[in-house]
Amino acid sequence: MKVEIFRRTVKDRRRGASWDLLQDMAKGIKACGDKPIIVNEHMTGPWQKDEMEPTAKIGCMFGYGGSKQMHHTKGRRRDLVERAKKKGIYIITFDGGVLSSFGNTVTHPQHHWRVALYSPMNNGNFLSDNSPADRWEKMKKLWNVKYEPWRKSKPEDPILFVLQPQDNWSMNELDPVAWFNKVYKKLRPLTKRKFLVRPHPNHVAAMENRKNEFPADCELIIGQKFFKGDEKKHYRFDFQKAITNCHAVVTHNSTASIDSCVRGIPTFVTSDLAICWPVANKDLTKIESPEYPDRTQWVYDIGYKQWTEQEIRNGLVFKRFKEKLGL
Repeated sequence: MKVEIFRRTVKDRRRGASWDLLQDMAKGIKACGDKPIIVNEHMTGPWQKDEMEPTAKIGCMFGYGGSKQMHHTKGRRRDLVERAKKKGIYIITFDGGVLSSFGNTVTHPQHHWRVALYSPMNNGNFLSDNSPADRWEKMKKLWNVKYEPWRKSKPEDPILFVLQPQDNWSMNELDPVAWFNKVYKKLRPLTKRKFLVRPHPNHVAAMENRKNEFPADCELIIGQKFFKGDEKKHYRFDFQKAITNCHAVVTHNSTASIDSCVRGIPTFVTSDLAICWPVANKDLTKIESPEYPDRTQWVYDIGYKQWTEQEIRNGLVFKRFKEKLGL
């Protein structure tokens, strides 16, 4: 079976973790006895009309693109998914793994990548519903994941807001400051708790430059503004400390919301793209009385939402998708 790999869903430089991952998938496809075809492998420059036209029964890409991001790499991804769905073609997509604050970062030798159909967020299909517990238990041990009961807070505990970059495809060009101020207006009349605002590591400096746009009674957490080497990784690890004594976490759809739900911190999200959607709180009016849903099957399913490079390279992942899809 021919399987198309859409090289132009990663940057033209043809190097880095995402490029290597597509190469690993090609090896995995070969290991299954199928034929990987790298589409437009050597094309560079502006987006060409019809370059994302899928023709095989199944293809592979990296990432996704929002409806307002029809430009550059994100636009190619969006175009590919829309064309594939119209033709009944499956597209497997990859993105960085979840549980990064516990240790699942790209530099980890056993980093697990998200793998799903069409999108690596909640609007994609990970083929992971009703999974057994085995992979989740292995991940817990690998990163010493603190899977804790839902936390019942104290009156003095703060609420942590987790921001995301505007150019992040899951934000779809939504300005994080505008998002925060809109949510703030809904929540402030409902609670007297302290509001802590944590920028994404990619835009700490940008948020500091806009600190006057945040309400005066909010604390914008500005620590390190620029990162080198492993420093960004440690900023992610620091998220565990940041949420320890929080009443709740509020975000749009950040994957950090998975980590807070696992830690037992009630988490409110404003977008159904959030992977924690099945166990998240969605009604902001319940900020002082959050719900505490059962997370058991949800965490089991996380174990089958992400896979190692070795599992991708040796064909285990592609074989699983073929069997699940009846190909």
